[in-house]
Amino acid sequence: MTRTDPLVELIFNRLADEHVPTATAELVLAALCGDDDLAAALRGDAPSLTLDTPGDRESSAQIWLSAITVAGFRGVGPERTLPIGPGPGITLVVGRNGSGKSSFAEAVELALTGDSARWADRTSIWRTGWRNLHSPDPCWIEVQLRVDGVARPVTVSRSWPLGAGLADAEVSVTSEQGRHADLAELGLARPLALYRPFLTAAELGRLAAGTQSQLFDAISAILGLEAVTDADQRLMAAARPVEGVVKEVRAQRAALAARLGEVDDDRARRAAALLTGRGAVDLTALAAILDEPDDVTADGPLRVCRALAGLTVPAPEAVTDLAARLVDAEAEVRRHDGGRSRAALRSAELLRLAIEHHEDSGDGPCPVCAAGRLDDEWRSAAAASLVRLRDRSLAAQAAGARLDALVRQARHLVDDLAVPEGDAVEVPLDGLRQAVPELRRAVAALRELPGEPAELAAHLTARYPAVVEAARVVRAYAEDFLRQRDTGWRQAAAELRAWMDAAARLPEREATLGRLKAARSWLKATAADVRNERLAPFAEHSQRIWSQLRQESNVELGAMRLEGNNTRRRVVFPVSVDGADNGTALGVMSQGEMHALGLATFLPRGCAPESPFRFVVVDDPVQSMDPAKVDGLARVLAELAEQRQVVVFTHDTRLPDAIGRLDLGRARIVEVTRAERSVVTLRTGSDPVTRYLDDAYALARNDEIAAEVRGPVIAELCRSAVEAACHRTVWRRRVARGVPHVDIEKAIEDASRRVATIVALAVFDDADRGGDVLGWLSRRHGPRAVTAYKACREGVHGAYLADLPGLVADVRHLVGVLS
Repeated sequence: MTRTDPLVELIFNRLADEHVPTATAELVLAALCGDDDLAAALRGDAPSLTLDTPGDRESSAQIWLSAITVAGFRGVGPERTLPIGPGPGITLVVGRNGSGKSSFAEAVELALTGDSARWADRTSIWRTGWRNLHSPDPCWIEVQLRVDGVARPVTVSRSWPLGAGLADAEVSVTSEQGRHADLAELGLARPLALYRPFLTAAELGRLAAGTQSQLFDAISAILGLEAVTDADQRLMAAARPVEGVVKEVRAQRAALAARLGEVDDDRARRAAALLTGRGAVDLTALAAILDEPDDVTADGPLRVCRALAGLTVPAPEAVTDLAARLVDAEAEVRRHDGGRSRAALRSAELLRLAIEHHEDSGDGPCPVCAAGRLDDEWRSAAAASLVRLRDRSLAAQAAGARLDALVRQARHLVDDLAVPEGDAVEVPLDGLRQAVPELRRAVAALRELPGEPAELAAHLTARYPAVVEAARVVRAYAEDFLRQRDTGWRQAAAELRAWMDAAARLPEREATLGRLKAARSWLKATAADVRNERLAPFAEHSQRIWSQLRQESNVELGAMRLEGNNTRRRVVFPVSVDGADNGTALGVMSQGEMHALGLATFLPRGCAPESPFRFVVVDDPVQSMDPAKVDGLARVLAELAEQRQVVVFTHDTRLPDAIGRLDLGRARIVEVTRAERSVVTLRTGSDPVTRYLDDAYALARNDEIAAEVRGPVIAELCRSAVEAACHRTVWRRRVARGVPHVDIEKAIEDASRRVATIVALAVFDDADRGGDVLGWLSRRHGPRAVTAYKACREGVHGAYLADLPGLVADVRHLVGVLS
């Protein structure tokens, strides 16, 4: 499932290699890049070809599970913490049903995602029993994650105050960067949805037998093809309205032809014939038909009636308002008295000239009367008088101008009233023959305008209502006449003209629709190819897991396929039974085989190379499995544990027994028990160190085998115990410092060539100080530790053969020192 090429580049190269037409290629690339780009391409503009990939914003770090703490949640009362080994390996959490072990598994998922797949399809009562009955408060869960190369862990906790609902948790997320609102700020929200490193027993069934579209989407998302799916949706959304318009125009053509066929008019019949013909419609011929005159009477009474039906006159309210403004304007003019205003204007001019004379000559006698004196006091009084006289004259001029404008407006209004020319004598409607002369008389009477503004206003008020009423009567008679004469052509012609406007753009829309369909068809076919290419490693991993899980099953699983799209998405698991092809898997598998198939589907997804999570949490995977499949599961988990942190919760002792029996590597076992009042106890079972030493002690006590034979084997077991203890110490110390896991593994691998170097790495954190180990042990821990160290380093010889059980006891002491 590698993604060596950006998706746009990959699609671009395929478009070029397959010589896809430019018009189609542009739409494909634009649809991949977004709605705006697609809209631009459809307009003929160039798309930006910039793909925003969600993966660019996700965390690329490697994340390990460090600890799970639960208090007052589900089956756990008082606070308990389940520590997890900080690197690759298997942790088996074992306990009978009801012991509280699944509470830890659910806590991991709930803390990180805010939900639990175990409750997804259950009734509401499942969501009400999440708070522990015996210790309901405090109620909280916490998960510690170790980010590779970072010293401080990421801590995610959810707590519920007493009385709060499950959805009302107080969420806290902290990292070396500080506090965060949620895991999305750390780029982990989408990876959690894509790779889901959690699996419950309930999910196992749903993965194989549940909703196929959901499984399809989950796997497809991992393949990194969301952009292709989104592009297909964009092309489909863009085509939908265009296709709708094309279909509507075509459907309207047939309906309009039928409509025109019912109209008793030669033009309608000819237009209908053009519409019912095959092929494209001659729009020019249709336009010529629409431009033909209505009929031979178009220059006679029919023309007059149509003009009368369209007759409009000013609203009575506008005329009434105009008359009122005329009255007000005339009153305003009278208030200013034209004679006095002219005298004021002359006086103002005299004062202006006198003021200019004073400015030029200074103080002195009045040049007009010779009796008065022009000085500063006179000048101030004269200036004030000049302002008053000018204001009075200007107001009078404005009032006169307003009155003149209103008189002109009234005369224009009357002059613009036009009764259509022509004679309605031949119109077979008596009322119209009487109404038209009445309208003309009313208009003529209105045009006899008096000269005085007040009389003009009164004339408009008195005469105009008769014009309005006469026009209303004329229109009513004319419209009635036209309704009687109209054959339906006019309405049908309007519908035809509207259809022609849409039909004129039909070739353009059909071309656009063809481009969209071609782009979508090519993209779907290419997406299927790319999907199968990227699915191949995923399917191969799934097949490898199935081959180990199936054991004695006669069901052979082929490579899974993703088929269909939109509402018909499904995941196909081809199988053969005893060599015979049986189509899909689901109809022939037992419940245990179904669970095995679920694991074969989940594990490649949860362990995808792109996933930042280096752990998988599996709850109760052994249900319905026969012993052979349990052995297969043990092998699968052991293989995963070489690179991943595998945490399995189970009540079935067959899985830990199988791992031990098959000697599949070190596995840490935690036993969970639950006492009264939900008091849960976590007790570490035998770990690799303990198992090595127990085996060595058992062999040391077996006197049936010669000491010379037992000695080398016991020495090797003791050495393995010491190395395992050193490995554990190095991992713990260096992970706490934030050393990357790959560097820890490399250091352990390099130091494991000799006992001295691996012990030096554990004691001094420096493998090159192997020569200092013996002195340090002697000074700090005495001869027992020295004896044990020498035996592990040199092998058992005569000095130790006399007391092999004592030697194992000394090594157990040494292991305690190194841990």
